[in-house]
Amino acid sequence: MGTKQTKLKAETVEELTRSTSFNEQEIHQWYRGFLKDCPSGQLTVEDFQRLYCALFCASSGDTYGDPRPFARLVFRAFDQNGDGIVEFRDIITTLSVTQTGNDEEQRLQWAFQVYDLDGDGYISRAEMLQIVKVHLSTYTKFN
Repeated sequence: MGTKQTKLKAETVEELTRSTSFNEQEIHQWYRGFLKDCPSGQLTVEDFQRLYCALFCASSGDTYGDPRPFARLVFRAFDQNGDGIVEFRDIITTLSVTQTGNDEEQRLQWAFQVYDLDGDGYISRAEMLQIVKVHLSTYTKFN
Protein backbone atom coordinates (compact mmCIF):
# COMPACT_ATOMS: atom_id res chain seq x y z
CA MET A 1 0.00 0.00 0.00
CA GLY A 2 2.77 2.53 0.71
CA THR A 3 4.80 1.77 -2.41
CA LYS A 4 4.81 3.95 -5.49
CA GLN A 5 3.14 2.34 -8.47
CA THR A 6 4.01 4.09 -11.74
CA LYS A 7 1.64 2.04 -13.90
CA LEU A 8 -1.89 0.92 -13.25
CA LYS A 9 -2.53 -2.80 -13.39
CA ALA A 10 -4.73 -3.93 -16.28
CA GLU A 11 -7.23 -5.43 -13.80
CA THR A 12 -7.46 -2.12 -11.96
CA VAL A 13 -8.11 -0.20 -15.18
CA GLU A 14 -10.74 -2.74 -16.22
CA GLU A 15 -12.49 -2.54 -12.85
CA LEU A 16 -12.42 1.28 -12.88
CA THR A 17 -13.86 1.47 -16.40
CA ARG A 18 -16.73 -0.75 -15.23
CA SER A 19 -17.36 1.11 -11.98
CA THR A 20 -16.85 4.73 -13.11
CA SER A 21 -17.92 6.94 -15.99
CA PHE A 22 -14.35 7.10 -17.33
CA ASN A 23 -12.93 5.17 -20.26
CA GLU A 24 -9.49 3.54 -20.25
CA GLN A 25 -7.73 6.51 -21.85
CA GLU A 26 -9.26 8.96 -19.35
CA ILE A 27 -8.29 6.76 -16.41
CA HIS A 28 -4.67 6.63 -17.59
CA GLN A 29 -4.70 10.41 -18.13
CA TRP A 30 -6.08 11.06 -14.64
CA TYR A 31 -3.53 8.63 -13.18
CA ARG A 32 -0.59 10.42 -14.82
CA GLY A 33 -1.84 13.73 -13.41
CA PHE A 34 -2.37 12.17 -9.99
CA LEU A 35 1.20 10.82 -9.88
CA LYS A 36 2.55 14.18 -11.04
CA ASP A 37 0.82 15.94 -8.14
CA CYS A 38 1.26 13.05 -5.72
CA PRO A 39 4.34 10.93 -6.53
CA SER A 40 3.83 8.71 -3.48
CA GLY A 41 0.38 7.68 -4.74
CA GLN A 42 -1.18 8.66 -1.42
CA LEU A 43 -2.59 11.98 -0.23
CA THR A 44 -2.78 12.91 3.43
CA VAL A 45 -5.22 15.59 4.51
CA GLU A 46 -2.33 18.09 4.48
CA ASP A 47 -1.38 17.12 0.91
CA PHE A 48 -5.03 17.36 -0.13
CA GLN A 49 -5.35 20.81 1.45
CA ARG A 50 -2.23 22.01 -0.35
CA LEU A 51 -3.52 20.82 -3.73
CA TYR A 52 -7.03 22.08 -3.05
CA CYS A 53 -5.68 25.50 -2.04
CA ALA A 54 -3.54 25.65 -5.18
CA LEU A 55 -6.59 24.89 -7.33
CA PHE A 56 -8.88 27.18 -5.34
CA CYS A 57 -6.56 30.17 -5.53
CA ALA A 58 -5.63 29.53 -9.16
CA SER A 59 -9.25 29.25 -10.30
CA SER A 60 -10.51 32.28 -8.39
CA GLY A 61 -7.56 34.50 -9.26
CA ASP A 62 -7.69 35.82 -5.72
CA THR A 63 -7.61 34.41 -2.24
CA TYR A 64 -10.78 35.32 -0.42
CA GLY A 65 -10.49 33.36 2.77
CA ASP A 66 -8.93 30.16 3.96
CA PRO A 67 -10.02 27.17 1.83
CA ARG A 68 -8.30 24.63 4.12
CA PRO A 69 -11.29 24.00 6.44
CA PHE A 70 -13.52 23.24 3.46
CA ALA A 71 -10.75 21.12 1.92
CA ARG A 72 -10.75 19.03 5.13
CA LEU A 73 -14.48 18.39 4.69
CA VAL A 74 -14.03 17.42 1.06
CA PHE A 75 -11.10 15.17 2.00
CA ARG A 76 -13.38 13.19 4.34
CA ALA A 77 -15.74 12.52 1.44
CA PHE A 78 -12.88 11.46 -0.85
CA ASP A 79 -11.41 9.19 1.85
CA GLN A 80 -13.92 6.43 1.22
CA ASN A 81 -12.58 3.91 3.74
CA GLY A 82 -11.78 6.48 6.44
CA ASP A 83 -8.10 5.54 6.76
CA GLY A 84 -6.86 9.14 6.51
CA ILE A 85 -5.30 8.52 3.09
CA VAL A 86 -6.73 9.30 -0.35
CA GLU A 87 -5.44 7.12 -3.17
CA PHE A 88 -6.09 7.17 -6.90
CA ARG A 89 -9.08 4.83 -6.66
CA ASP A 90 -10.70 7.25 -4.16
CA ILE A 91 -10.05 10.19 -6.47
CA ILE A 92 -11.33 8.61 -9.68
CA THR A 93 -14.47 7.10 -8.16
CA THR A 94 -15.36 10.38 -6.44
CA LEU A 95 -14.72 12.39 -9.60
CA SER A 96 -16.94 9.98 -11.49
CA VAL A 97 -19.78 10.52 -9.01
CA THR A 98 -19.46 14.29 -8.84
CA GLN A 99 -19.19 14.95 -12.58
CA THR A 100 -22.05 16.84 -14.17
CA GLY A 101 -24.28 14.54 -16.18
CA ASN A 102 -23.90 11.55 -13.89
CA ASP A 103 -26.47 10.09 -11.53
CA GLU A 104 -27.96 12.98 -9.57
CA GLU A 105 -28.84 10.71 -6.64
CA GLN A 106 -25.18 9.64 -6.29
CA ARG A 107 -24.04 13.27 -6.41
CA LEU A 108 -26.53 14.19 -3.70
CA GLN A 109 -25.36 11.28 -1.54
CA TRP A 110 -21.77 12.43 -1.93
CA ALA A 111 -22.68 16.01 -1.00
CA PHE A 112 -24.58 14.66 2.00
CA GLN A 113 -21.40 12.87 3.13
CA VAL A 114 -19.57 16.20 3.09
CA TYR A 115 -22.22 17.80 5.33
CA ASP A 116 -22.84 14.83 7.66
CA LEU A 117 -19.82 15.58 9.81
CA ASP A 118 -20.30 12.82 12.37
CA GLY A 119 -21.42 10.18 9.86
CA ASP A 120 -24.64 9.38 11.70
CA GLY A 121 -26.85 9.65 8.62
CA TYR A 122 -28.34 12.99 9.66
CA ILE A 123 -27.34 16.61 9.24
CA SER A 124 -27.95 18.29 12.57
CA ARG A 125 -28.39 21.99 13.19
CA ALA A 126 -24.91 22.08 14.76
CA GLU A 127 -23.39 20.41 11.68
CA MET A 128 -25.17 22.86 9.38
CA LEU A 129 -23.90 25.80 11.43
CA GLN A 130 -20.37 24.42 11.26
CA ILE A 131 -20.66 24.03 7.48
CA VAL A 132 -21.95 27.60 7.11
CA LYS A 133 -19.01 28.87 9.19
CA VAL A 134 -16.58 26.90 7.01
CA HIS A 135 -18.14 28.31 3.85
CA LEU A 136 -18.04 31.84 5.22
CA SER A 137 -14.38 31.48 6.20
CA THR A 138 -13.61 30.14 2.73
CA TYR A 139 -15.50 32.67 0.65
CA THR A 140 -15.23 35.84 2.75
CA LYS A 141 -12.42 38.18 1.86
CA PHE A 142 -10.44 39.40 4.85
CA ASN A 143 -8.75 42.79 4.70
